Amino acid sequence: MATLREAIAARARTGKGSLLAYLMGGSVPPETYLETVDVLCSAGLTGLEVGFPFSDPMAEGPVIQKAASDALAAGMRWEGLLRLLPQVASRVPCAVMTYLNVLQHRGIPVALGDLAAAGASAVIVPDLPVEESAAFRSAGRKVGVDVVLLASPATSEERLRTLARRTGAFLYLVSRYGTTGVTNEKSLEGARTGPELSPLISAVHRDRPGLPVLVGFGVSTPEDVRRYRAMGADGVIVGSALQQLVARKAPSQEIADLARALAGALEETHG
Repeated sequence: MATLREAIAARARTGKGSLLAYLMGGSVPPETYLETVDVLCSAGLTGLEVGFPFSDPMAEGPVIQKAASDALAAGMRWEGLLRLLPQVASRVPCAVMTYLNVLQHRGIPVALGDLAAAGASAVIVPDLPVEESAAFRSAGRKVGVDVVLLASPATSEERLRTLARRTGAFLYLVSRYGTTGVTNEKSLEGARTGPELSPLISAVHRDRPGLPVLVGFGVSTPEDVRRYRAMGADGVIVGSALQQLVARKAPSQEIADLARALAGALEETHG
């Protein structure tokens, strides 16, 4: 199985965008989780972010917050993550997304070594500042786990260059100010479209050619995908829209239809 870095890079080289999905580990029984992964893979998934729950998920909106609470209430712990990951990794390249305190509590080299041994090829830590990422990146290099860093519309040009130099696999570009989740259609005018990301994406591609930029937070429709592809993004990350379907036990066909529509939008010509 290719690593997440390899899978995204391969699609970028052929001009195809990458679709990453986020699903909270432990929010549903393992068999349901893996059935959903199979459905997503058949619909064109490039990679999966396996969420590991944290009691204070500051970057998450209501859907992922509830998924984290459900997972913790169901007894999801580190050992459960390590049992789940090999089954996911045998199906699709995967990353783990969690928070800084979880990894520091276990010990950075130990935690990343655990993830590598279980099949994860990347880790995403939303509250990890680039200035404090050296130990993570060093430990990750030793075991083959990319540390993916995040940028936002508020990121300065100088900081963006630093992030582009130090991130692994891809740069995670947050689409808007605020938390994850599907935008409420009754929200303020302009919130749906969000800020123009083209200058940020172009700057990353200029400063580190070949580094994919994937956009996440609030991506839920083919129209979102087309918009970010038109801005130059190499792919998208979809979490709450899919997690919502899983939480309400939507039919597999409904999940597949959404994933297929998102993946189809990535195949369209952009730029």
